[in-house]
Amino acid sequence: MMKNYPKEYFKLVNADEEVLRDKDLKTKQLTYFQDAMLRFGKNKYNVIASFTLLFLIIMSIIVPILTPKPLYTEVNASLRLLPPRIPIVENLGILDGSKFYKNVSVDMDTISDQTGLGYPTEGFNIDYIDMSTLKNEVQVGTFVDPSFVGGTVEMKVATGKTSSAIATKELVSVGAGQSIYVDVNSISRGTLEVYLVKSSATITETKVDVETEETSERIVVAHTVGDLTVTWGDTRFMDLLGTVDEDGINKILLERSGYGVLAFRYVLDSPSTGSSNLLSLNSIYTTSGDADAVKIKEYTGYKLAFFSQLSLDSATENGTYTRLNAQRLVASFVYDKYSALFDDKDGRIGGVEYERILSENEGMAESIKVNTTNPKAWTFGEGYPIIKVTNYSESIKTIDGVEQVFRTYDVSLDGKYALGYDEIPYFLFGTDVGGKDLFSLIWLGLRTSLLLGFLAALTNIFLGVIWGSISGYYGGQVDILMERFKDIWGSFPQITMISIITIIIGPGFLALYIFMVYDGWIGAAGITRMQFYRYKGREYVLAARTLGASDARIIFKHILPNALGTIVTRVILSIPAVIFLEVNLSYLGFGIGNGQTFKIGPFELTGTSIGVILNDGQTQILAGNLWLIIYPTIIVSVLMITFNMFGNALRDALNPQLRGN
Repeated sequence: MMKNYPKEYFKLVNADEEVLRDKDLKTKQLTYFQDAMLRFGKNKYNVIASFTLLFLIIMSIIVPILTPKPLYTEVNASLRLLPPRIPIVENLGILDGSKFYKNVSVDMDTISDQTGLGYPTEGFNIDYIDMSTLKNEVQVGTFVDPSFVGGTVEMKVATGKTSSAIATKELVSVGAGQSIYVDVNSISRGTLEVYLVKSSATITETKVDVETEETSERIVVAHTVGDLTVTWGDTRFMDLLGTVDEDGINKILLERSGYGVLAFRYVLDSPSTGSSNLLSLNSIYTTSGDADAVKIKEYTGYKLAFFSQLSLDSATENGTYTRLNAQRLVASFVYDKYSALFDDKDGRIGGVEYERILSENEGMAESIKVNTTNPKAWTFGEGYPIIKVTNYSESIKTIDGVEQVFRTYDVSLDGKYALGYDEIPYFLFGTDVGGKDLFSLIWLGLRTSLLLGFLAALTNIFLGVIWGSISGYYGGQVDILMERFKDIWGSFPQITMISIITIIIGPGFLALYIFMVYDGWIGAAGITRMQFYRYKGREYVLAARTLGASDARIIFKHILPNALGTIVTRVILSIPAVIFLEVNLSYLGFGIGNGQTFKIGPFELTGTSIGVILNDGQTQILAGNLWLIIYPTIIVSVLMITFNMFGNALRDALNPQLRGN
């Protein structure tokens, strides 16, 4: 039953006080990307990686622009292979431009009576060798090298053969009454026959060194002379001087004079059965009398090992000729390469150049101090390009009927001026084999690698997203056919494909780009296909299809944005993968080559990339020039780490399921 309450029962309470009401929201709702960036910035490691990556990209752009172009484009043999030198740090004794040399041949004339230590002189200045680091040791080896002294040589007859022969590489003159002494260390069995092959039975061979392109000539015994075959003991072509079959010093007295090649043939009475059949020689020399007389020709150590092998009958004659127990004294030390390179240098300049230098340097002429004992010599004050003049010569020439005097000055130039510097330069990462600044080269190479990597990655993502979208959205037979094609396309071996592409197109940017995209899109297509299978059955997609949305609208409006986080991550992570691929290919010689250029809009890609720098530097590892490998490797490693951290952070930030967390 309903009751009626009088109006007086009701009254306002706290009418004079402030009424509490809900307040309006003052904060704005965050957009998808604002929320993503907020979550991205909360992880300090992601921020550090991002700034590091940004720093690398900026450095790859500005360093090649700000650095004088000749420093990284022009070859300067004077500056080749300088070690890193960094200001301030050099005061700590590290990265100070010095280099540790190991196993350098010692000049025997430099051995000290007090310390017993010697040092090299060829290519080194004693003033810049750190004597506190100098150490000597003796190396024993089999190298046919003049730096190795002493030792023996060993002749072996090959299994199944009966002889082995050697000969001098020069023509030798011998006279009647002279003696040939053969110092035999040991002989297992058989006889050593000594011949003088007449010069008419020899020919001159010219050899070209592949690396230095220097030519050298040597005399060898001919196998035929005209229609006649040269054989051992044929008196038309050679004379048998004597035989040796005992250990020790054996004397062969010459009965007549001759001119030709000395040949030594080690002969066995039966075919050799193994390595035990050998002859070891200490030395061979000729004199006009006894063994202790003055030696006319002497073959020992390197000269003896330098003999050439000889075979006039391949059916019975073959073997080995080896140097043993040779020794050389080597030194290890620290050397200040910068101070040595920029030390004062002797040179010769013309009168015009001399006068120009005087005119360009105020006060230089006034600082001259003439040598009191030699009026043609004088010195200058400190800080001028010319240190001193040691002599000058004059020549008088008549030009247009007027006699003119021309002078040429022998001078000592300031080392920095001679190389075109005002002060000793700092090369932060050292220089390469061409004398180019490695610091500038690395950033220039990184720019090339980044641009090529971005271009290939974007192409791969573009193709992969289109392919994966169609395959994943339609499914069924379309998906099966596209997947089978993708499997076949990606089954070709990579090394085979890069070889074929290089042969057809030639090495360079285009070949490398084609190789990086020919199957690089397959991974992006797989990721996109997987995301489409994940989202195409969701309720909002089904609702859009029910409302009549087209396939294109469903793909690009409803599915693709939700898969964007994973796809963007794939884009970011594919860039370092492509860069690393370029580094590997260039390192193996399939990538970009030095001297090539390729323009992409305002950017010009050079033939220098990180991979090319590493490829060039690998040849210097054994020489101890490790900075050519260390610095580009560090840059690549940092680039890979930061790209991966940045990509993972971006994946989490763009994940819609984490929005608001």
